[in-house]
Amino acid sequence: MKVADVMSLGAATVRPDAPVLEAAQTMLKFNISGLPVVDSDGRLVGMVTEGDLMRRWETDTERRRSRWLTFFVDAGTLAEEYVHSHGRKVDEVMTRNPVSATGDMPLADVVGLMEQHKIKRIPVLRDGKVAGIVSRANILRVLARQLEDLPQAPQDDLKVRQNILDEIARQGWLPGDTINVTVRDGNVELDGFVRDDRLRDAVRVAAENAPGVKSVTNNIQTVPVSLAWM
Repeated sequence: MKVADVMSLGAATVRPDAPVLEAAQTMLKFNISGLPVVDSDGRLVGMVTEGDLMRRWETDTERRRSRWLTFFVDAGTLAEEYVHSHGRKVDEVMTRNPVSATGDMPLADVVGLMEQHKIKRIPVLRDGKVAGIVSRANILRVLARQLEDLPQAPQDDLKVRQNILDEIARQGWLPGDTINVTVRDGNVELDGFVRDDRLRDAVRVAAENAPGVKSVTNNIQTVPVSLAWM
């Protein structure tokens, strides 16, 4: 799946010389957590987010250090923090060189960027200009659609069982002979032994996601390795 398949076309933006107030009001108006900052040609120059506006003197939340700690922080850093908490223009508080994406990027790569940089929204560029936004909400909507579209039709019990075993085998985190899967009229019963509670949960989830499964009873026990493979 590509970014273009899930992104929101178009995006609310703000200019770097706009007042911080305008950025805050725009985020509140559209109920979004961040805005691309674009120049007069529509090219991305930064990103201003809720996080950029958390440490402000107006809300008495600016960063404060004890006097002796300031001796360990260089003057440039202190001055930069002051501008960030007191600056009146967007370009004084925005994040420069923001993470961006293109429409043909795999969605998995964008999720990785969100996790790596701990961000919620990524501007999508076309020819250097902002064409849209891909956000966690966009990905959540795709997940909801995929879950709604999962096959619900009854499946042959033997086929259901094999699908579960195949899925577990593909993952590679569980020796195939430590569990047993029984399926009757779409109702799955899991038995056997594993060495870690997380494996027990993973097997259950694999069974719950198999097409045709109505219910899952998990009787798998967690035992020490020395006992489980005696």
